[in-house]
Amino acid sequence: MQKKGHAHQALSMLFQQCGVPPVMIVDYSKEQTEGDFRRKCQEAQCRLKPLEPYTPKANAAESLGVKELKKGTRRKMISSGSPKRLWDHCIELEALIRSHTSSEIFMLNGETPETYMTGQTADISQLCELGWYEHVMFRDTAVTYPDDDEVLGRWLGPAIDVGPAMTAKILKSNGEVVYRTTFRALTPAEVEDETHQTMRQVFDARIQGTVGNPACDEDFDDVTDSETPSFNVYFDEAQPQPTAPDEDEGELLMGIFGDVGEVEVPTPEADDEYVNVTITLPRGGGSSRGRVVSRKRDGDGNPIGRKSANAAVDSRMYNVEFADGEVTELTANIIATTMIANCDEEGNEYLLLDSIVDFRRDDAKALSIKDQKTVRNNRVYMKKSTKGWELCCKWKDESTSYEPLSLLKESHPVQTAEFAVAAGIDDQPAFNWWVKAVLRRRDRIIAQVKSRQTRYLKKRFKFGIEVPKTIKEAYAIDKKNGNTKWADSIAKELRNVKVAFKILDQDDRVPIGYQQIRMHWIFDIKMEDFRFKSRIVAAGNMTEPPTSVTYATVVSRETVRIALTMAALNDLDVKAGDIQNAYITAPCAEKIWTTLGPEFGVDQGKRAIIVRALYGLRSSGASFRNHLADCMRHLGYTSCPAEPDLWMKQVVRPEYANDSDSGDIEAGKDAQKKKSSKKEKKKQRNKDDGDKMYWSYVLCYVDDILCIHHDPLSVMTRLDKYFKFKPGSISEPNIYLGTKLKKMKLESGVECWASSPSKYVEEAVRNVEKYLKDLDSDRWKLPKRAENPFAMACEPELDTSPELDPDLASFYMSEIGVLRWMVEIGRIDIGTEVSMLSSHMAMPREGHLDAMLHVFAHVRQKHNSRLALDPSYPEIDEPKFVKYDWTEQYNGAKEPVPANMPRALGKEVDLRLYVDSDHAGEKLTRRSRSGWLIYMQCALIAFHSKRQSTVETSVFGAEFCAMKTGIEALRGIRYKLRMMGIPLAGPSFVYGDNMSVIHNTQRPESTLKKKNCSVAYHFIREAVAMDECRTCHIRTEDNPADLLTKVLFGSKRRRLVRKILYDIYD
Repeated sequence: MQKKGHAHQALSMLFQQCGVPPVMIVDYSKEQTEGDFRRKCQEAQCRLKPLEPYTPKANAAESLGVKELKKGTRRKMISSGSPKRLWDHCIELEALIRSHTSSEIFMLNGETPETYMTGQTADISQLCELGWYEHVMFRDTAVTYPDDDEVLGRWLGPAIDVGPAMTAKILKSNGEVVYRTTFRALTPAEVEDETHQTMRQVFDARIQGTVGNPACDEDFDDVTDSETPSFNVYFDEAQPQPTAPDEDEGELLMGIFGDVGEVEVPTPEADDEYVNVTITLPRGGGSSRGRVVSRKRDGDGNPIGRKSANAAVDSRMYNVEFADGEVTELTANIIATTMIANCDEEGNEYLLLDSIVDFRRDDAKALSIKDQKTVRNNRVYMKKSTKGWELCCKWKDESTSYEPLSLLKESHPVQTAEFAVAAGIDDQPAFNWWVKAVLRRRDRIIAQVKSRQTRYLKKRFKFGIEVPKTIKEAYAIDKKNGNTKWADSIAKELRNVKVAFKILDQDDRVPIGYQQIRMHWIFDIKMEDFRFKSRIVAAGNMTEPPTSVTYATVVSRETVRIALTMAALNDLDVKAGDIQNAYITAPCAEKIWTTLGPEFGVDQGKRAIIVRALYGLRSSGASFRNHLADCMRHLGYTSCPAEPDLWMKQVVRPEYANDSDSGDIEAGKDAQKKKSSKKEKKKQRNKDDGDKMYWSYVLCYVDDILCIHHDPLSVMTRLDKYFKFKPGSISEPNIYLGTKLKKMKLESGVECWASSPSKYVEEAVRNVEKYLKDLDSDRWKLPKRAENPFAMACEPELDTSPELDPDLASFYMSEIGVLRWMVEIGRIDIGTEVSMLSSHMAMPREGHLDAMLHVFAHVRQKHNSRLALDPSYPEIDEPKFVKYDWTEQYNGAKEPVPANMPRALGKEVDLRLYVDSDHAGEKLTRRSRSGWLIYMQCALIAFHSKRQSTVETSVFGAEFCAMKTGIEALRGIRYKLRMMGIPLAGPSFVYGDNMSVIHNTQRPESTLKKKNCSVAYHFIREAVAMDECRTCHIRTEDNPADLLTKVLFGSKRRRLVRKILYDIYD
């Protein structure tokens, strides 16, 4: 603004960028209470609330915010040496950072102010790359060939109203501010380069001539750090000792806490000792500072309560205002108690540190690196001093102040040391003599906190089977168990892995440029059949990391279910295979050698070059995947963009193999067909092509291969030429990703694939029983019968039983992981119970272990279950899914379709989503739980049960959040199906059991009455408007998603489980 009369223009910009707040609290000035300012507030239905005249501190939230904004701007400008004329750019950046930073303000509920105001997650991408006034290189369009168009500039912050999201304001050497999206920070080489340093000095000199000299303390006389009190608690060297409280302070304390029985006397508010006192109170899971603004008054305007010399019976009431503007009522007794509780024995108030944000150094007092060393008696000593250094502290009440390093070093040593390392000042004389020692102590503390995991790793189990860490331990376990399982596994690995080593003769030298590494053994239990597995691996941490991707990706379980369902729908066969020693089939991408160990027998001590992608190398995973990808491309397959480890190939069905043009459907058509429209011809052509052709899939889960084809054996045989499969592994899938796959025939006569985790469940239960038997304690036993996963009245969130000891806590965490995998591979019926127990892994109690053992007892009793991937078309009552005209509300809304999606072949599919929520179901925090199931045809392909991240005040809000989460997942599946070449029959059908939510998503005329649900509200309605999905009501008792939101018992549970799983209650 050029003058105060332009305040209404700033108001318009606020409304456009941030929205219209319900109340606008302003000073009692003419510019903010009259004219265009008042008119615009009235038009926007924003209530104008002026403060009382001549009370500048009445708006505590605004005063604190503006004060800290000015102080932050001052720190940035002085530390960076930027000219004073750039203060407006700096204060805009500081305001942007503060609005994108979370604080302890209660009403924010842990979110940033930007997120709270806009309802969208705040994006900090443009704030975290560069600092204020930092040197950058950017492209200047004014530079012409042959000069370099990349020139030097200074970063002044993001450009809010110009260009795309990452546009920044750049200061040129002539003082002009330009807007650019193409810029970068200086590289380390440029920072150290003398030529570049000279160029920066010339640039800064030109800036001083055009914009002004660097800002200094005198430029900010009205902004000082003394506004936040400084409390001397710790001392360094010759600092003065604090004085004792004076007599007046002692009399004040005696006035507050006098002898019991003194006569109560009325006190006018003008002389009240508590008014304007600042106190710190627990609030919203943290602490907030509030100011006592006034006495509370009754309806006649008289102060409530009377003063008493005994604070315990003082009946006065006060209004306390917090920084976010909220006002609460407190009694004098609480205020007095809080004042004493937040002080030490000398009366100094405690301030809770939030973070350390900046530093400053007085060169006249601070010790330099040159002067740190001193010689005494011909011995060199290091001076230890923190003089001249101050750190800027941000306190829990959002205020900031500079405090001496000597105080913070004693009160917050770890935080101070971590800040020194992060700021790159840990090598300075004030830090280099103590920071490393503090960080070492920190690591020991963390190691003790993790002691229970450490103790558990010393005696490590997987699926209840003891797993060794060395070959010596492996042989010892064999001897203890009376078998040779680990010895046989070791011998088998050595036979397979020798091809990875090129053994050198004794006289041969290792080629130049090769790095030496060590080898070691790891042992594991295979999940699918609990087979003992030994593996010799390289110590890849000893080599330099490659610059490219080093891991092997895997296909998702959701994609596996989709592919198996499409195999049944399109009448295709399925074969599976397991590549033997997968990684060593690929060439090694690194130059490394090793010395062979005693396990190599006569070759012990020889040097060997590693020529294959041995397990443990940084690049082995990527080498194998690239090798496999080259093979798949050679066979004519392409990677699916939505699932990189799903490989696709367009194939003609054998009965149409002799058709010269499988896409030509016009020959032989009657005359009426020839006269049809081009659109109908294209539709008919695609339909006929879909009947004649299909997509063949090869799914890769590292070395587990699954092929879907009309003749999958031919594909697997060709693959076997490049990658040796394990003998006998090429067959119909039996055990895949821990589940048993088998074809089943439904009552309708349809054949489909079904997955059963029964074998995994039985083995996991046996391992738990073995562990409890070895524990030899009458306290821990599996219940004999468990008709339901949880016992009646089981509420894990309210459990207050004793905490588990480290060994039992580690056992609990391990078995929770087993249960979660059970859910992933098909035991959806225990999803809610396992999710609830998973939230207590940080501090499990005895009651939680009891509940977990009850779940194991239930799956032991009901271990036999099958998840059928039924390809049948579902019965959908489409007239209930009414389609309305949404043009007025969401004009032009259209479902985005990938431009690069492959041709749709095969039979089309329907998608359905069942969604539900359990409002305030968790009794400790009153958070709701979301649950949904997504069906393709009649096959369940995705499911979800999770506690919501926020507390919703109504069933309506909880249901809307659950539906939004479900539709987001549904949108991802629609994209994946399109990229897999699977035709969609039309919109997805969404079922919910909350009529209010359904009405708001079906009918355009419905209006939102819950503003806090606006994001989910518009997200779902827009999806309906673009006909991506349609919604319909379903009765709660018929909604299978109810099983994933709450703990059910009896007949209702059995009825819903039978809708999802087969055989479980047979």
